[in-house]
Formats: sequence, C-alpha cells, structure tokens
Amino acid sequence: MKKSIIIALCTLLVTAGSLWAEVVKMDPVVVTATRTGTPLSQIASSVTVITAEEIEAKQQTQVIDVLRSVPGVHIVQTGSTGGQAAIYLRGTDTKHTLLLIDGIEYRDSSTTGGGPSLDSLSTDNIAQIEIVRGAQSVLYGSDAIGGVINIITKKGSKQPEGYLSINGGTYNTWSKKAGFSAGNEITSTSFSISKTDSDGFSAANENDGNTEEDGFDNTAISFNFTAKPTKKFDLILNTHLTTGVNEFDNFFGGVASDADNTNDHQEKAGKVTGVFNLFEDRWQLSLGASITDTSRDVMLGSYNYGYEGKITKYDLQNTIQLGKYQTLVVGAETEEEKYDGYADFSSPTRAKAKTDAIFIQDQLMLGGFVTNIGARHDKHEDFGEKTTWRVAPSYTFRTIGTKIKGSAGTGFKAPSLYQLHDDYFGNSNLKAEESLGYDIGIEQSFLDSSITLNFTWFYNNIEDHIEFDDIGWTGYYQGGDITTRGVETSLEIYPSDLFDFNLNYTYTDTENDNGLKLLRRPLHRGNLSLNLYPDDEKQITLSFQYVGEREDINETLEDYILVNLAGSHQITPNIKGFIRVDNVFDEEYEEVAGYGTAELSAYAGIKLTF
Repeated sequence: MKKSIIIALCTLLVTAGSLWAEVVKMDPVVVTATRTGTPLSQIASSVTVITAEEIEAKQQTQVIDVLRSVPGVHIVQTGSTGGQAAIYLRGTDTKHTLLLIDGIEYRDSSTTGGGPSLDSLSTDNIAQIEIVRGAQSVLYGSDAIGGVINIITKKGSKQPEGYLSINGGTYNTWSKKAGFSAGNEITSTSFSISKTDSDGFSAANENDGNTEEDGFDNTAISFNFTAKPTKKFDLILNTHLTTGVNEFDNFFGGVASDADNTNDHQEKAGKVTGVFNLFEDRWQLSLGASITDTSRDVMLGSYNYGYEGKITKYDLQNTIQLGKYQTLVVGAETEEEKYDGYADFSSPTRAKAKTDAIFIQDQLMLGGFVTNIGARHDKHEDFGEKTTWRVAPSYTFRTIGTKIKGSAGTGFKAPSLYQLHDDYFGNSNLKAEESLGYDIGIEQSFLDSSITLNFTWFYNNIEDHIEFDDIGWTGYYQGGDITTRGVETSLEIYPSDLFDFNLNYTYTDTENDNGLKLLRRPLHRGNLSLNLYPDDEKQITLSFQYVGEREDINETLEDYILVNLAGSHQITPNIKGFIRVDNVFDEEYEEVAGYGTAELSAYAGIKLTF
C-alpha cells in the first residue's frame, strides 16, 4: 500500500507541472513571535500559520488534529476524543509548550505538569493558529521552552452574518454548531457555540480484548467584543468556555484495560484589555487582566477525586516606534496560580504561587536585515529568580528570494504546584528546569513565493529535568539533562488555481543522560496535504501522515501511514455540503501503547450561512 501511495504522489506531481500558472501567496501577519503585528517574511523564528480556510478544508473539529500536520509537532492521545493528550514540540515535554487563546494562558495549573488544556479544545470560531517553535521564555516566561501555540479567534464583522451547521457519522458522532458576528464603526461582536457527542470507541485497545465504548460529550462557547469609543482607545473582551464529560479506561503498569471511569471537566477563560494609542500611534500602551479557571471531577471505579486550577494574570505592554525601522517592546506581568485537590481517600490539598516579571525586546529592520534581541527577569515566590535572553536575526536576499535565519536563547520551566506541594508525591526542594536552545535555517522562494522551501536545524538542552519515580513511587525529583535535536523541512507549492500542496518532514532525535530515547517521540515524521479545486464551488483535500517507530513503556511502537480525505460543495451561495473520511485504508496503529485509535470513519454534514 505504501509503495502505491508513493507512486500515486509522484504521478500527481508530474501532472501538476503541466498545469503550472504563477500564483502569488500572501504574507500573513504574525503576532505571537514578537508580540507585535509583523509580516511572516520579517520573522527569524520558525513559525507556522494555519488559517480558518485550511481548517475548514480538512473539516477538522479538534485543535489537536489541526496541529498534527505542523513541522516539529507530535501529538498523542489516549483513546477517543477527550482522552488525555500530550504534545511534543521539537521533542520537549507537554509542559514545555505554552498554549494561548487570544493571548490568554489556556492551561490547567492543577495538572501534574501545569501544562496546556488541549484534550477537548474544538476549532470553533478560529481565525488563525500561530505555532512558534523554539524557546520563547523572554516574551512569555515559564512554560515556553519548546514554543508557543496561539489560537486567535474571529472578531466581529461590519456586515452582520451567521451560520448553522450539523454533521454526523461513525461511532454515532453528532456535531451541531451556530455562530454570528456583527459590528459597526464603534463596536463589534462575535459569538459561537457548538455541541459534540459520540459513543466513541474503547480507549483501551480492542485488539487486546477490550470492547466497552468510551464516549464523550462536549460543549464549547466563544464570545468576543470590541469597542472603540475614541480613535485613541480600544476595549477588547475575550471569553471562552469548554465543558463536557469523557469516559476513559484503566492504565497501570503499562497495560490498559476496560473500566467504567469518567472525567467531568470544565475550562473557562476570559480577558479584558484596554489599548491606548498615543503620540500619533507611535506609542501603544496595553493593559490586560485575565483569568483561566479549570476543574476536573473524576470517577475512577468507586473512588471520586478532582482538581481545580486558577490562573489570574495582570499585564502591561508598551510598544514604542523609535523610528521607521525600530520597535521597542517593554512589559511587565504579575501572575498568581492556585491549585485545589480533593479525594475520597485523602484530605484536601491547596497551594498557590505568585510570579512577577519584566521584559524588553528591541526589533530592528534595516533593508534585508531583521533582528530581535530581548531579555526577561522572572521572580517566583517558591523557587526564586531567573533571567533569560534571546536573539533572533535574519537576512533576506530579496533579488533571489533567499532568507537566512537563526535564533539562540535560554528558557526555564518552573515546577508545577502539584510537583511542589502534593501530599504524596510533591517535593518542595525542586528548582526550575533551565534550557539553552538554538536553531539555524534557510528559506528559498520562487515565482513570487508560489514555491517556498524551508530547512531548519534545531538543538535544545534542558538541565535539571523534573522527573517522577515510577519504580519506587516516591514522587518527583530533579533528574539530569535531556537533549532534543533535529531537522524541520517543508515545501509549499501553489502551481495554479486548480491545485496546491504542502509537504513537510521532521527528524527529531531525543535522549536523556543515560543515552535512552524519550518515550513516544518518533525519529521520523512527515505530512503531505493535497488540495484540488475543480471549480469555484468544489474543493477536495487529501492528506497523508507518516509517523515512524518510537519507544513506549516496555515496547517499540510500529510506524504507520494515515490517509484522510475531505470534500465540500457550495450547493448554493448560502448552503455548503461536506464529507470527510478518516483513516481511508483502515490502518491499525497505536499512539500510546495499549490504547485504541479510530478505524475507518466517515462523516457528512451541511452548513447554512446567512
């Protein structure tokens, strides 16, 4: 089958050559990499931008599925939708990736690592996702050793518009969505709501004799409001809510088995921001306050336990135009994390910690030369103070379309509240993990960027890695170093209005002090997305994902190739029909040893816009 796929791809590429017609590709504006709106072509960091159009073309309903096709990103999930998800950005731990939604830290401070809340995050109301790879602690503090993922939601439009959609399919899965946006010269509003439920499949692999279905039920709400009472002031409100229940199975000693367990979860996040535009917009002052509140109520057999986490953050940012070619960003933040844990078999656990920080970044653009230099100082009330730095230069030879880029910097990850204070496994003597990372790359574009080739080499060393004693179960301790290194490559080609494709490959080599590979990180990963546009009303997307062998607990997981197909037809100006087929060849594979994955699945639906 794999040989047939390769032959088909080669044939398709040859055919594409005969259809060639120059197509100009737009240069997207990215906020996450510099905390200011900057064209992607002027950024030295390794950045991937995913648009709402790309998400809709593949009909992906979960954010983790969107991220699977990004270079340098590997995601695993234990069972069906809603199961615990882990993200390995350039081979680092889940806790080393910072997830933002409209600039709000979307993470659970009560989890063992205090990492991002990815498990049930839907793609509703998303305008753009920006993935910045490499240490970003200078701009974002702890949690950003591996990089930052920023989900930017849709804002209100001046022309009122709305939509209703429904789709269903395999595993008795149904998804209903609705949304609207409206606005004028002074205010704008955007709102969306969705509900998805499914019988699911067994979280523990059915091939091991597990047959019980593990379903999920999820509701997501997003609301954005912007007011501009004067030319010099903007008021922005962003709120997000996810709530649901998912069933999961037992996992002990490296073996998964059927069980009637449930996880009732809720994630709430909100931020209000005031933006002052001063001195003819040469100075922008931004003041923000945000809250992220998460809760989990778990039934594990006959035992009940749960966790609540809360992050309250206040931030100030000054963006100052020092001249036509120089921008200075100076900011300060104060953040308080809280954690509450309870269980039938133990007394409640409570903890909190406060972090204060200041940072500065200088962005200079002179002709083809662009550089960002920054530093940050964090003061954590438990483990002490850390200073980080980063420099990211690039040079573009505009006449030949060649861009040379690189970055070097330090980062840190503070111990989580659970790791510090849990009654059973906590260790109050833990100190922060520290990292040194750098990368260097080259981008080559042709025909007004209708062809773009990227190549980046990266390296990251993390000292004092916090680990868990899974042999004696004595809790968390300060381990040795871990190292990740590798190569990210991508090729984007837009040969005509009828056809385009995107190919990427990532090589990630990981090891600890003992020379052992880190679990569940594949050495080789690759993705290919083919988009066909037969006419203005139809679109077909065919995607391929390859994941190589990787080590898991007591075994090596086999490599696999997944093929997914999606198509849509604009039946009338206001009605669109769509169909999606996942795992077209019904590949049997595991992302985590002992856990099941979806078989050949088909879904269809309709969307009404007005």
